[in-house]
Amino acid sequence: MWILSLALVLACAADTTDDRRTDLLEAVARYADPLSLAWDSTTTQVAWTDLNGDGRDDALVHLTNTDWCGSGGCTVLVFEHLDGLDAEEFGRFRIAAEISHVTGPVTVVEGRGYWRDLVVDSGSGLRRLRFDGETYPFSPAGGVRMDGPVKGKTLFADGQ
Repeated sequence: MWILSLALVLACAADTTDDRRTDLLEAVARYADPLSLAWDSTTTQVAWTDLNGDGRDDALVHLTNTDWCGSGGCTVLVFEHLDGLDAEEFGRFRIAAEISHVTGPVTVVEGRGYWRDLVVDSGSGLRRLRFDGETYPFSPAGGVRMDGPVKGKTLFADGQ
């Protein structure tokens, strides 16, 4: 009996994960379609982490096809995970930032405020991007130059 219960719990968890990804990809489409920029879910990398300390995993979406990349790197979209009335009004995921010209992994580090900071490679060194209460900077150029090693959760390294 307990094996059946465990199987049911695991199946529900898998459905929740699949539903979460489906809801996220719908949010990406809602964001990208009015811009007339193509994207492909099969080449889109997704990383989950709680950026704002609310206990829910937010999503970073690394878009790597030609419409979202240029000589300076590719685009990372940041989506906040919503629930309750906000989710009913805006959908389960709401765009929080578009960061262009990202050339390597993104590292999530502790920030000064409500949201965690993101450290990205600008092509000429690491930059720390701080959430300003509404969004992250549009590109690494809007961040603070970093020297030395970075300690945090690294996303999109080695094709993750």
